[in-house]
Amino acid sequence: MSDRSLAGQLGTLPEGIEELPEEHRQDLADAVRDARRRQASALAKAGNDALRYVPALLRPAIRKAVGL
Repeated sequence: MSDRSLAGQLGTLPEGIEELPEEHRQDLADAVRDARRRQASALAKAGNDALRYVPALLRPAIRKAVGL
């Protein structure tokens, strides 16, 4: 994600968020970005862990089909 601003990550912001000082908005933007990274990592790990239940010969095809 190249846009580090909160509006760049989320789109239109509620009025209350726009009224925060820039420093606080940047802290919130950093927190959202970090949370998204952790979520993506956790989802990738869960997907790979789930493949343990798929027969070994089918795993490459399944990975390709689901985008892992």
